[in-house]
Amino acid sequence: MVHKTTLRGSGLLAVVALVFGTLGLAGPAAAYPEPAMVSPSWALEFEYRTPQAISVEGVDGTPRWYWYMRYKVTNHSGDDRLFIPEITVATDTGKIIDTGANVPASVFHRIRERERDPLLESPVDVVGRLLQGDDYARESVAIWPAPREPVNQFRIFVAGLSGETASTEHPVTGETVMLRRTLMLTYHLPGRPSTPQRQPVVFEDERDVMR
Repeated sequence: MVHKTTLRGSGLLAVVALVFGTLGLAGPAAAYPEPAMVSPSWALEFEYRTPQAISVEGVDGTPRWYWYMRYKVTNHSGDDRLFIPEITVATDTGKIIDTGANVPASVFHRIRERERDPLLESPVDVVGRLLQGDDYARESVAIWPAPREPVNQFRIFVAGLSGETASTEHPVTGETVMLRRTLMLTYHLPGRPSTPQRQPVVFEDERDVMR
């Protein structure tokens, strides 16, 4: 299934508080910045598909499972933009995963074969200048190792789609912390299948948060 994002405010301080928790911040709910209902800054159009699992053999011949999410980014912002996606996955078990970390290049090649799209760009190659218009849209994937422990839910945070920022004071150090408008996608993983490939992935929610 393909989803297309629209910029909007989260409307829920509880969600923003969850995001602050991943930064180690705490404090009264009123202190948490929220995205603007109508963003004053530039934004990119982002389309994404439901994450899928894939098994790829390592150099030792042992199969290893990975998740990947295919996406397409288009620039209708009025100016060329430098596209530097930062995509992070947070599981309900408390694990924070940076996509691309500990992912061999062979995994992307296997994904491109499965997708049957020789023009699909790697997560490394997609970084760069994004020209304006549909003709210059770029498609890539976010990839991360499948957790070995059971996971009931994960959230995918996508930063780099908007120029909107906000600053707040760290409640412990007093230092200024800069937050960026970030897309948060929530998925539910019901049941306990034998392999990640058999795992149902149910879309729950899409929100913009400051993170």
